[in-house]
Amino acid sequence: MAQRIPAEERLMNLTVALLGTEVGLTRAQIFDSVTGYVERVRQGADEQALERMFERDKETLAGLGTHVEVIGDSENPSNMRGARYRIPREDNVLPDDLEFTPGELAILSLAADAWSEATMSHEARAGLRKIRALGIEVDEPILGFTPRLSARDAAFTPLQAAIDRGAEVRFDYLRPGSQRVRSRRVRPLSLVQFEGRWHLYGRDEGVGERRTFLLSRVVSDVRPTGVRFDPSEAAGAAAAALAGLHAVAETHRAHIEVTPGSEAALRLGRRAIPEAAPQGLVVPYVDEYVLADEIASYGPDARVVEPPELRDVVIDRLRAVRRRHERPADLDAAESSAPMKPRRKQPVVSSERVRTILTLVPWLLERGDVSVADAARAFDVSPDEMRGMLSTLTLVGEPSGGFYTGEMFDLDWERLEEDDIVRLTRTVGIERVQRFTTREAAALIAGLQLVAAAPGAADAETLDALRSKLSRGAGGGDLGVVTVDSPVDELRTLLSQAVRDRRAVRFTYTRPDGAQTIRTVDPSDLLLTSGEWYLRGWCHLREATRTFHLERMSDLEVTDAPADHMGEMRSELFVPGEDDVVATLRFPVRMRPLLAEFLEHAELREAGSEMFARIPVGDVGTLRRLAARGGGEIEVVAPATAREAARQWAEAGEKLHGSALH
Repeated sequence: MAQRIPAEERLMNLTVALLGTEVGLTRAQIFDSVTGYVERVRQGADEQALERMFERDKETLAGLGTHVEVIGDSENPSNMRGARYRIPREDNVLPDDLEFTPGELAILSLAADAWSEATMSHEARAGLRKIRALGIEVDEPILGFTPRLSARDAAFTPLQAAIDRGAEVRFDYLRPGSQRVRSRRVRPLSLVQFEGRWHLYGRDEGVGERRTFLLSRVVSDVRPTGVRFDPSEAAGAAAAALAGLHAVAETHRAHIEVTPGSEAALRLGRRAIPEAAPQGLVVPYVDEYVLADEIASYGPDARVVEPPELRDVVIDRLRAVRRRHERPADLDAAESSAPMKPRRKQPVVSSERVRTILTLVPWLLERGDVSVADAARAFDVSPDEMRGMLSTLTLVGEPSGGFYTGEMFDLDWERLEEDDIVRLTRTVGIERVQRFTTREAAALIAGLQLVAAAPGAADAETLDALRSKLSRGAGGGDLGVVTVDSPVDELRTLLSQAVRDRRAVRFTYTRPDGAQTIRTVDPSDLLLTSGEWYLRGWCHLREATRTFHLERMSDLEVTDAPADHMGEMRSELFVPGEDDVVATLRFPVRMRPLLAEFLEHAELREAGSEMFARIPVGDVGTLRRLAARGGGEIEVVAPATAREAARQWAEAGEKLHGSALH
């Protein structure tokens, strides 16, 4: 039986063959000469099976940014039986005059680091590696700002892939304010983050109009319908989506009374329209139910005056939380639930190995001799995985016969086996860096939008130049299919300056329970995650590194005192403390992505469609607000004091609204 050729080896050989021809190859020529196809022919594969494999390979290469040109019959373009295929070299590599400076690479590194979600982080880093393959390295990293883009909604990745392919999709969507689910058929055009939440903007084929959908309300798998559309329809879609969301906020106003000095007053006050009401706050909003969740979380510290529809939703939320916590806690269910099994590391798929190898070749050529360990580290794989890719590379080359030379990639095996050093000795057609895929460029551009929200991280001219370079490196077109809306404000401007100048800051900090303290902090960096901003630094009061929510800060003063302590840099937003209380929460499995940041240090267990989390918390005020925000779906199981606090908080908020009505 003929040897079965791995998919990545077949794809690499197909790429080399199509790069090496000016006139193109017919399908029959590909099947007869390209390694991977030849073996399938020998195994007796019929023509239809070979055709399907070739179509899959073409789509995989297109997803990697490779443009396969189809040369048809000039007299009868619809006749594809004799079509020829080639990869034009100049259309598939970064332009020779596209250059990046070490400073620009530092900014792009910050943009790539913004993604905490695995898929988009992978795309951003793949784009960054292509820039490094040009021989550019970062001189000094940018310190003082740690952006985090989270895309934990399960629908994000398949929708982003569908946008990239121009593929219509179908999904079940939960109607706001009800449990009614409707199936939607949508042409997805862009993903935008607005007020910390991801939205899909696309054409709803059921109504024939463009609509915006909140990703957290997509309650099924995203399924392709098989219908394709021209991806150019997405041009300008992100800008239109953000403009539409801002327009909705302009027409929706909530009049809310708050307790002075409370967290509700601080958070809502920053978004309120100045002097719009003689008493209370007037807050713009987009989604009635999202705002209701937030107001419910403030318990008795916030009351909706109008509109009455919003007030009714808040009361319903608080009533559900109260009733949930009036019942006896089911401790047995928590104890009998099964520990969650750790997720297995997903193997690297063949298309990703191909993308890595296509970038690895010019990266090695630019650097000469490189250790296996250094190459593995640069491409985020293990040394064994790197050796496997190098082995695959030496099995790749031109077909034999005709105008092809039959040459193969090769390396210095003696240096590899004796010194663990990689040195390419022969290459075949893949010496230049491949152009960016639309996903790589879009991920980096979205990260740049967060960098723009940090005062002083990069100037507008530099950011515009980088967006232009990324777009050009991806072949042009509108790459704003993933967009983040995060404007700069005065508080962040002052804190950013304090971080850069290494100056201590002093401010009043309001805890979730309303208690206030005066803090002096040596700031180390600003963090942005899920639309929420935090300051991390050395707290003189606690004599330890602490993280502070900017919405809870007031009366900020940048002092003349130098910041002598630099807090320990951690990837986690919060770190458990010695005095933390361990609480048990109960919630539906589908809410896990929405609670991900609260669960960083949690012990997770599951029982059917429900989950239990044992989580360390420094303040029960956090738990009562979290439960109130969940509208009855997040239950504090233990300890009993925290459960009772959640009940009392919801009851007090419900009574506040009820007394105003009567």
